[in-house]
Amino acid sequence: MPSYYIAIDGGSTTSTGLLAQQNGPVLHRASAGCANYHLAGLRGTEKTLLTLIESLSSAAGVSPKEIEGFCFALSGVSRAEDFNAIETLLRRHLMHKKSKIIPDFEAALLGGTSKEAAMVVVSGTGSVVFGRNRDGKTRKVCGHGHLIGDPGSGYDIGIRALRAIIAAGEGRGQKTKLPARVLDAISLKREEDIVPWLYSADDPKLAVARLAPTVLSVAEEGDKVAGEILRSSAGELADMATFAAGDLGLAAEPFDVVLSGGVFENSPQYFYLMKSVLSERIPEANPMRPENEPAFGALVALLGRPAQSPTGEPEEHAGSKGGCPPSP
Repeated sequence: MPSYYIAIDGGSTTSTGLLAQQNGPVLHRASAGCANYHLAGLRGTEKTLLTLIESLSSAAGVSPKEIEGFCFALSGVSRAEDFNAIETLLRRHLMHKKSKIIPDFEAALLGGTSKEAAMVVVSGTGSVVFGRNRDGKTRKVCGHGHLIGDPGSGYDIGIRALRAIIAAGEGRGQKTKLPARVLDAISLKREEDIVPWLYSADDPKLAVARLAPTVLSVAEEGDKVAGEILRSSAGELADMATFAAGDLGLAAEPFDVVLSGGVFENSPQYFYLMKSVLSERIPEANPMRPENEPAFGALVALLGRPAQSPTGEPEEHAGSKGGCPPSP
């Protein structure tokens, strides 16, 4: 009987699972909802992970107990306490002894490039920089949440826009198209309604991050204020990447910088802006789009790099994608 393995990229919005055989292509894939236990809670994360495992196992015609190994690459997992919480969850289902738990940004790097020395710069609802050098030393920079700072993220772009709108309304900021466009996006009529809207939102971080596409669109139309927001936001995230590259000694020779996450994925403008800024600050850097998705990186973490590339099999929808709103 063939041996099957499951790798899951558990995101703050949606989660993706892959099933494969060792040294073989991806056989099945599935998607479900939020697996960040800080957002969904441990019960919500448990439900998402089990839903994916059941769906993938069923597609392969086996029981979940027959799966040889798992890798869980999870958003919101980086501290010892986080790993302990997830291990306790897996222990309840007797999966802990054959499971590997890694942060989602590590999977993004492993999936993004096959190069040994490389870096990933993630811009989604939040942001993080993670790099690895040839000696195996790793460095994580930022990724501490919006209250401390997620530079260059969807949230960062959105909150800068709200500050610019308020400044313009008070007469201390430049005129911009942002007020009309943002108010329309969030179905408000007056600028003074922004503050109560923000403080009454179920999840202010996600509500603000969802403004990023509007800001990007206004910037594309040539609005100076929106353009400066993007340049400042991208520049601060590039500062983090530059620091990490220096700390790891990556700039001694050409190296890949994978630009990952919803903002880069959905905005060619922001992708090329970051690519330009990074190339200027780190001439040896090769900013690039991911070669493969983070879920494939989780598979690499579990089994090593396969001889065959992923096949892109039809997706099995393993459950509702609701529960955690989409990132920009």
